[in-house]
Amino acid sequence: MGKQSQVYVEKNVRDRAEFYILNNSPEIETYLNQHKQELQLRGCLNPDEAHRNEFADWFFEKIYAMNRVHAPEVTHELLSLASKSNIVVSSYPACIVNGVWFVTHARDVRLKMQNSGVSVPGTENEIFYGQLQEILEFSYLNDFSVVLFKCKWFRCDSRRMVTENNITSINITSESYKDDQFILASQAQQVFYVEDPSRGPNWRVVQHVNHRSIWDITKDGMSDIDLLQDNSSSNFTLFVDLGNLPQINLQ
Repeated sequence: MGKQSQVYVEKNVRDRAEFYILNNSPEIETYLNQHKQELQLRGCLNPDEAHRNEFADWFFEKIYAMNRVHAPEVTHELLSLASKSNIVVSSYPACIVNGVWFVTHARDVRLKMQNSGVSVPGTENEIFYGQLQEILEFSYLNDFSVVLFKCKWFRCDSRRMVTENNITSINITSESYKDDQFILASQAQQVFYVEDPSRGPNWRVVQHVNHRSIWDITKDGMSDIDLLQDNSSSNFTLFVDLGNLPQINLQ
């Protein structure tokens, strides 16, 4: 248990993951906007849903049509993204992102130091809080790969999140955004959750922390696992730590 594993991701989940990757790839922003404009010209009644459901296939056809005429804009990276990811995905119990140690919740519950708490900023200055469930590496053509965090997001409305005297407490019993669970590993901010006895057993105080380098973190009980290391945000350079074995560069 705890070793790197190869997992099959259901198509609907993989489609959501791949769309998230595409929608967060600055190098294809032009194509994202072009597709949205085409949907508007079509008079689409629900352009956001149509964009989510249709963009991947539209992008595939667009890029491969350009590649057939040797368009210079078609890079290896664009071809990789357009071709979609492999059906089999690599799953890891731990990940180092820019020196910060993240562990999935299933593994985290056995450790003294728990590192599965995550947060991400929203588009309107709000903050979303959650728990890291899975670390998934999606592989594409040309040895291109992207690491996503699949998270359980807590419902953070006014009934379930309270901030007083700069202290934020959240109720962890209610889940939200079940269809939007993915974030790029590089987008995650680490948080810790501490029991809030003043509000009851289902409430946790959120502790934001400064990211620490891996050499400041004790690998308590983690020596037997495969470790995914990410030092960038787009075309990730990845390493697997196999204990005494040399590191394998998966770039």
